Amino acid sequence: MKCPICRVPGFVVEYEGIELDMCAECQGVWFDAGELELILGQSQPVTQSPAVSAEVRRKCPICRKKMDKVNIGPDRRVLIDTCPDGCGLWFDAGELGELTRNLTEEGWQVAAEVRTFLGGMFNHPDGE
Repeated sequence: MKCPICRVPGFVVEYEGIELDMCAECQGVWFDAGELELILGQSQPVTQSPAVSAEVRRKCPICRKKMDKVNIGPDRRVLIDTCPDGCGLWFDAGELGELTRNLTEEGWQVAAEVRTFLGGMFNHPDGE
């Protein structure tokens, strides 16, 4: 898969049989449809709501349609990209770590090993 930002081929990171696509350049990560819920151990999707943003709309790395901007998480404070056809979700560097913190703060029962994986592996390079 090519990164929707850098347009370079990414690499696969596997967790418990779930393959996530990550960009070595920008540290963004792609979740195919349903993968976020699988990793979090949730049967229902994480809450999303449409967002207004000045960020450039990126193309879905699967179907190439322009993705929508949404706020995700209990507080809807994390801005991500989502494919309008449901191909998946794109998290920029640090956004997945921020979502993990938000879920934990709001009392979601996210397993410690999942928090470590998502919050550590996909945290912003400068520690934010």
